[in-house]
Amino acid sequence: MSQGPYNPNYANYSQFERLGHPGKYYKSLTYSSGQLDLTGSNYGYGAVLVNTAGGATIHLSGGGTVTAASLPATHVIELSVSKITGGTGSTIFVLKRQQ
Repeated sequence: MSQGPYNPNYANYSQFERLGHPGKYYKSLTYSSGQLDLTGSNYGYGAVLVNTAGGATIHLSGGGTVTAASLPATHVIELSVSKITGGTGSTIFVLKRQQ
């Protein structure tokens, strides 16, 4: 993760680590079935892109749920997601936000 503005002491780091990640999202996970917890080392994922809903339920960090089928396909939807469950044959991309 970027440590702020350019610093020549980061010579062994990638350009992204030295200068920061352009864009709003910089990492993704793919959900296909079972349960995907977005806490701990998976904290910070703040958007979903539903390709195939497959019966998945998206659980929000402040409470409540949204069915993946109720979201428009192939659109990035910003949500504070704590976990995704119940999908069979789902393809949902979860995007990690820059903070």
